[in-house]
Amino acid sequence: MAIVFIPAIAIRLIYGLVPPEEYRDPDEVIYTTMADNLLTGKGLILNDYRRAAFPPLYPAFLAGLRLVGVGSIRGVRLVQAFLGAASCLWLLGITRLVFSLNQEKALSAVPLTAALLMAVYPPHIYYCASLLTETLFVFILLAGIYSLLRSLETGGLSYRLPLAGILLGLGILCRPTLLPFALIIPFWLWIARPGKAWFVRRMLSFLLPLILVLLPWGIRNYRLFQRIVPVTTQAGNILYLANNPLATGGTVSISYFLEGGVYHLGDEEDEVTYSREYGDRAFRFIAETPGRFLFLSLKRLAWFYHLDVHYPRVTVLLIFWGILGLAIAGVRLTRKEWRRSSLLLLLIACFTLIHMVFPPEGRYRLPIMPAIFAFAGFALVKLGRLLKFRGHNT
Repeated sequence: MAIVFIPAIAIRLIYGLVPPEEYRDPDEVIYTTMADNLLTGKGLILNDYRRAAFPPLYPAFLAGLRLVGVGSIRGVRLVQAFLGAASCLWLLGITRLVFSLNQEKALSAVPLTAALLMAVYPPHIYYCASLLTETLFVFILLAGIYSLLRSLETGGLSYRLPLAGILLGLGILCRPTLLPFALIIPFWLWIARPGKAWFVRRMLSFLLPLILVLLPWGIRNYRLFQRIVPVTTQAGNILYLANNPLATGGTVSISYFLEGGVYHLGDEEDEVTYSREYGDRAFRFIAETPGRFLFLSLKRLAWFYHLDVHYPRVTVLLIFWGILGLAIAGVRLTRKEWRRSSLLLLLIACFTLIHMVFPPEGRYRLPIMPAIFAFAGFALVKLGRLLKFRGHNT
């Protein structure tokens, strides 16, 4: 574990503590403003007109850090450096559980390889130094996946499944795009361990804690709006930003749509009505121009996986493409472990499909990168063994 944690934390500390204390993304200002509002008694809101526009967990996390004396940007970066390094350890355990590597000593290096890939992957390092949801979300997500996999190790019910439900519930309150993945976990439980005897009890032991975590925020939103808002009010307008007459299939500034006359901010409008109006416009656009929607979806897929070379940093692109190619090979090589590895494949599929419909910003891919590292690590170790075998025969 030390061979993973030490380099992971060292790299993140160096990168996070050296730059000046300044925001690098507009969303950082949003989350810190919400944290300020919480601490001053206004609640988890951005302003009086955006009371549920953003998920609550990350600003609550920032507010909690301030309560214990961690109020500076560097202080948050320090905490997130530890979370990022700890996430590498979660991946170490996940990879070992997914591929049952205790049964094959020759592949014992796979978990270490996957974890080290995550430890040195530039975007994961970069976002540990940003006051954004990514680092906390990935930590919670991997902890939940690890608990799900460990639940298979016991013959009956254990605390692992309720814990997984709690963790994924918290993950949804951090990034609502996790919701579809959480809802198909019962399907995966059936795949991983078929049989009616335990399925209903296992499903409920996962879903009930997840619902209980989400319920207080949902009740709070219902009291505010007199309408059901599970997490945020932004789904409709975000859907429209990806599906409108000026949409490009990539990530563009909101000002592009404002200047084009197809969007307005609606700062003083009811946020639920505002979002639903734009959601209706998005669905009309999709229904009336299905060919355009399909084209934009494929463009978003290419953007999401950097297949359109829009990213300016060629070195990072080459690293990502190499890892992606290894991961595709790893999926093929691990097909015998499909019952367990299907959990990682479902995670990749869910986030990919979501961002073929919604905006595909590059950082939204970070939650699935650990799954990609797991498959890439398997392929990399297999490749190393093959080259070593050929070397002995020449």
